[in-house]
Amino acid sequence: MIVGLIRRIQRLSTRKIVWSRPRRQPVLLIDPSGIDILTQFIAIEDIEILDFEETNIWIFIRTILRMQLSTSAYVVAYIEMIQPKVVMTFIDNDVSFYKLKSLCPQTKFVSVQNGVRGNYSDGPKQGFFDRLSSSHDTSELSCDYLCVFGPASAKQFTRFIKTDTKTVGNLKNNLFASPENVRAVVGDIVFISQYPPFPVDDVSRGIYFGEDFISLTDFYRIESIVARLVAQYCASNSLSFTVCGKRDNTKADEFKFFEESIGSLPWSFKPRTSTYSTYEIANAAKIVVSIDSTVGQEFLARGKRVALMSGRTQSADPVGLAQVRDTNFGYPLDLSPTGKFWTNQATATELARILDYLEVVTDEEWATEIAPYNESLMAYQPGNPVFKELLLELGLTLIDGVKSDA
Repeated sequence: MIVGLIRRIQRLSTRKIVWSRPRRQPVLLIDPSGIDILTQFIAIEDIEILDFEETNIWIFIRTILRMQLSTSAYVVAYIEMIQPKVVMTFIDNDVSFYKLKSLCPQTKFVSVQNGVRGNYSDGPKQGFFDRLSSSHDTSELSCDYLCVFGPASAKQFTRFIKTDTKTVGNLKNNLFASPENVRAVVGDIVFISQYPPFPVDDVSRGIYFGEDFISLTDFYRIESIVARLVAQYCASNSLSFTVCGKRDNTKADEFKFFEESIGSLPWSFKPRTSTYSTYEIANAAKIVVSIDSTVGQEFLARGKRVALMSGRTQSADPVGLAQVRDTNFGYPLDLSPTGKFWTNQATATELARILDYLEVVTDEEWATEIAPYNESLMAYQPGNPVFKELLLELGLTLIDGVKSDA
């Protein structure tokens, strides 16, 4: 117990200390992530944020007096003090969130999916579903509602988590309103970068699929391969090519990575400049190319012509992960290695096959082709009517001008 107390005090000394007493509010948001989305529906004045980068001294003292020194005890004390109607998180892959309901059974808990989920991580057997499985074996995992992209994700989650699922798609994608007349096309073809916020040539870092290790260089090699292949295709077909950056223009590593990959071929780079800049760039393209990004699936759901050059592990030969499906298009669906608009082999032949098809397919044919996948993988619900209706069912007040469409 003394050791635990010392550790808590040490952590306290490294964090910002908040001296004000937490406000009693209808919503407690676990982690600030998603606050920009949530405040599109609920007034900021109705939301209390539990930020783990801070320590609220009132809550800390309460846990000390109770001799309860765990992070979960801190969260429970927070919930007890502000007595929210709803505890919410946009960190849907935080396994600890799903342990809270059993500790506070009278409170409603809602998790909102914010990314496509595969079972890999930076540590052995630390993938999201590995951790869910391990925790599921020792404790009950639950929440009242889990807002998911689509039925395929719902099936993934409910293997381990007791919950009611609500298919809402991606709330951010649903909020983005496409301009009525997009004239400034930034590129005939736009490639969605997934470059991480650190250099990928660090040999000491990598990704684990279970216990199988793949270096960062191998994991992100497909970004380099596909970017160059698209640049070659565009040069041969007199098309403009733009790489849509994941990072802002202060992250020189991303630009350098693609500059070295593409070489002297014509291309342009658009860094991230705002919350919706990626959406604006992708929306202004004729065709979007993605590896396995959430944005790629979001624009597929919107009806955009999207080429999915998946198969991140297949491009990492010879590490021996060719059978891993977590980064393939459609996961966890059991799809064939290739389809009319996707492939798990990043080759010039496969890219040309897909882009040639996307250039000539009619809008009607395209809508018919993608419908079955969107129904399973990613809903598109402009205005978020299902999510609004859920908030109302939970007894929350929506901001002025926002009413349920359901």
